[in-house]
Amino acid sequence: MTFIKYCLILERDNQEIALDLTANDGSHAQAQASDIARALKADAFSLTYEEIAPCKLSELFRRLAYSDFPKKECCPWTGSYTNGTPAIYALKRRFYVRRLVQDYLDIGKDVFVMNSCKRKNCVNPFHNSYKNMKASKTTGAERDLALVFASQGVPVKEIAKALKVHTSTVYRILKHERFHSWTQS
Repeated sequence: MTFIKYCLILERDNQEIALDLTANDGSHAQAQASDIARALKADAFSLTYEEIAPCKLSELFRRLAYSDFPKKECCPWTGSYTNGTPAIYALKRRFYVRRLVQDYLDIGKDVFVMNSCKRKNCVNPFHNSYKNMKASKTTGAERDLALVFASQGVPVKEIAKALKVHTSTVYRILKHERFHSWTQS
């Protein structure tokens, strides 16, 4: 397969950044550009056929576009850090790399990213787990199961036993769901 090199120009608040972009075709380039612009909170973007030197940010987005991360190996961040966390600066803003990946992949704002390999410098998206609540000890499927049990009248103590969590965790799940169903209506 042949790849086409593009130059993606992003604009935000009268600031501009140019990134190297590799795509299969024009549609793929447009889709990538849109995802990158959303992740970097850019106001506008344009694509040209210029070739520019790749940077850490364009390399990260290339790897995300082609799922070029090994499933089992850690991918340590070789760029800058802020407070010991992988970070990058673009358009006069700081972006934490894991959050940037989450925004690029269009994973909701209410989702909390937990690095499952426990290495602070790993930015491999396959090593992240995504939870709906920051201090959640349960996955989305377990929360759904707790809600089904509760709707069937199963006592909280039994739900906690089935999910192998404390009863307070089940109460939090139920309270969180009631709040969200109330705000959605």
